[in-house]
Amino acid sequence: MQFMALQGNVSEDGDGSLPVYEADVKPNQTWDADGTAEVTPRPPFPDPNTFRLPLEHRSGGPVIVLRSQYPAGLVIIPSGSLPSGPSATLPMRVSSGDSVVISNGEHQDWPWGIIARFID
Repeated sequence: MQFMALQGNVSEDGDGSLPVYEADVKPNQTWDADGTAEVTPRPPFPDPNTFRLPLEHRSGGPVIVLRSQYPAGLVIIPSGSLPSGPSATLPMRVSSGDSVVISNGEHQDWPWGIIARFID
């Protein structure tokens, strides 16, 4: 199975605000490899259960994560930047819609990574 995310110059609808939480992320391979990760949301996220998401590396710039390609979401790690240690706490943007738009100038807003999470 191949995972994909769209990248490019994309403007956000409205003010682009999505709920932002934090989650602990533990990759199932080394941080420098694409694969999967175990993600455990931190309070006040309403569901504390751990779930598995694809983990991929992306270059700088905005990213659109589509629910049709990533039904549960995606962990994005900036190319050339790796969290240290066996796990990391990353911001998690949550949406009940069909996509999550993550704007970021060369990953300055989330230097170690970010999670796009879809919920019902």
